[in-house]
Amino acid sequence: MANFVNLQTITVPNPDALKFEIDDFSLGENSFEFDSIESAAQSPLALKLFRLGYVNRVFISQNFITVNKITDNSPGWQEAQGDIRILIKRHLELGEAVVAENSKFLQAAIPANEKEQMLKDLLEDIINPATLTDGGVILFDSFEDGVLKVKLHGACSGCPFAPRTIKSGIEVIAQREFPWVKEVTSDDVVWEETQEA
Repeated sequence: MANFVNLQTITVPNPDALKFEIDDFSLGENSFEFDSIESAAQSPLALKLFRLGYVNRVFISQNFITVNKITDNSPGWQEAQGDIRILIKRHLELGEAVVAENSKFLQAAIPANEKEQMLKDLLEDIINPATLTDGGVILFDSFEDGVLKVKLHGACSGCPFAPRTIKSGIEVIAQREFPWVKEVTSDDVVWEETQEA
């Protein structure tokens, strides 16, 4: 007998992403991201989503799935979200595997010293509760010469507001907590596309 799954569709700041939150349902402790049909081979659910033809990223975490779609020649969210909802709901209700057992989950880089550990903890404890609400996660990548580098996943990846989030959010908080942080940056951001408030 199939389990009933209730999905809520949540709009996030990234206009190319949509979050599908599952009520009273756990997808596990780890987060996974698939950014190609090849990588989606590790997730039966992500593979189905990629086969829709307009999905270009699937982020799976805790009790939600964030789907990013291509902008060119793809249906709008009004049209696409119904198909995505049905696909996710049916997959979960049938009890099919979400990710393969050997799938590599997202992890922050391993801190090499106390300062790096403090920055990793800041991202996990202060920043990510908010970014998870918006369908993504920001992970510690490196810290060198006062520069904290972060990695963006889920709805954070490709979000036009990511530069502002990094500079006006994470950088301000990190510098307030740790005066030895000079800058926060990411290789996952197109800095020229910064959105003004």
